[in-house]
Amino acid sequence: MGKLFVVGIGPGGIDLISERGVLAIKKSNLICGYKRYVELITDLINGKEIFTNIMKGEMERVKFAINRAKRGDTVSLVCGGDASLYSLASLVFEMSDDFENIEVIPGITAAMAASAKLGAPICEDIVFLSLSDLLTPWKVIERRVDAINFGDFVTAIYNPRSKKRKDYLKFVLEKFYQERGDLICGVIRNCEREDEEVKIWRISEFEYDFVDMSTIIIVGNTKTYLKNDKMITSRGYLDKYKKFNVQSSGFKV
Repeated sequence: MGKLFVVGIGPGGIDLISERGVLAIKKSNLICGYKRYVELITDLINGKEIFTNIMKGEMERVKFAINRAKRGDTVSLVCGGDASLYSLASLVFEMSDDFENIEVIPGITAAMAASAKLGAPICEDIVFLSLSDLLTPWKVIERRVDAINFGDFVTAIYNPRSKKRKDYLKFVLEKFYQERGDLICGVIRNCEREDEEVKIWRISEFEYDFVDMSTIIIVGNTKTYLKNDKMITSRGYLDKYKKFNVQSSGFKV
């Protein structure tokens, strides 16, 4: 038995891959992954054997990586963002019988990379919501939207729009608007890549045609506000600090 690394390579730039992830890729003699993700790490591959395929080829990709590791190869199965979030780590374990030589290496997921670009919108409880109904029925996604509204969660929306799913995002944002008002939305296309574009809109001014499958959307909660073009979701430190100072000075709160 060889070794199978399941490596989260982050949102795009090699400088955002963890040191452990870079080391795993360098150790491997075979790199497997979705073609676009492998292209992002070309500088780390250095003539290694490569197996790539297209979107929806996940099971073939994972099976190939497992079988080569069983034959004694050291394999890196690379995944965009984090390997455990909407990615292949779970499928690797589901398709494997021996877990001893499998190592999952975490990566920076798109929501965290986007949050850093937008300011600090993720400072309270957050929900990751995928609008892809390929593996999750739309009725289930609808119920999750209701739960998000009930809890007033900050929401990171993945897979927001495709040619076949043009209306899902609008449905979700309109539900948010109806229940919680005109929330602030941070929208980043191609986060941490050369053609990155960053927008911040209210739901009422949202430009849906800007969004594609390479877009991540962070929708704030009712506490999120804008300051100098940055999204901020207050954690509550300032309010607590002010209250403490007033009490310490002898004034009534």
